[in-house]
Amino acid sequence: MTNAKIKLALGISAAIMLAGGATTVALSKDTAGDDLSSSQIFQKAQANYASLTSYSDEGRIVATMNTTTITTSFTTRLARPNYYRIEWEQTIESFYSTTKTQAQAVWSLGVRNFLEMGEGPQYEETREIALVKATETSGGAAGTVPRTFFNMQWGDQLGGSVFSEYRQTDEKVGTEDCYVFSRKSQGRTRTLWIGKRDFLIHQVRTVTTAEAMQALLNRAVTGHHEIISDIQSFTMTETHTHIVVNKLFLRSDFVPENGE
Repeated sequence: MTNAKIKLALGISAAIMLAGGATTVALSKDTAGDDLSSSQIFQKAQANYASLTSYSDEGRIVATMNTTTITTSFTTRLARPNYYRIEWEQTIESFYSTTKTQAQAVWSLGVRNFLEMGEGPQYEETREIALVKATETSGGAAGTVPRTFFNMQWGDQLGGSVFSEYRQTDEKVGTEDCYVFSRKSQGRTRTLWIGKRDFLIHQVRTVTTAEAMQALLNRAVTGHHEIISDIQSFTMTETHTHIVVNKLFLRSDFVPENGE
């Protein structure tokens, strides 16, 4: 199986899981040694994101399948009502080679939405369309926090619906103490880390079995049976660092280096 085929499979699977709303997290009644219930934690997190005037961070997504790892480094800037800039670049490592993509970006200066994927800035009609397309190619970098910050209709990390959700033992992400929640559904285990100090998302991890990956790709891809038959389990870990909230940005701060 070639490096290009694995990259195709990784990108498609990430798009299916993230854009398809698989990140919804349900609430449990466990307290895990904390005075706050799970529902209170999520309510505080939702209220916190809704109260922010701006948000920025740096982050990394590591997606591994078979013998290939795709690492996506990204930066995020968001401000109300409709200012955003997410930039990312990827490094693909396999037995065959190590390659690095050029920087890509999605952004808006408050009115029009643009997407740059190596062919010049492309105008997108809505923020939702721009971020969905960017999520598919960025491994999720343009999805997790932006759609939570903007409370987008296609789902966010903090949406609550009753399912088999469990609160886990608290853990650290870097130096941040976090509440930890996990959910299992259709061969996928989703784990979410919410900061105990700031009630913001610090990490998300998805582990998908080989069988679930094959089922997802069978529905999404035609003409690539050799890819599907060779798929193994898939792990994707997204980590957010250097988080800054309510910073005053200039309009020019939302123009990426490769933008216009």
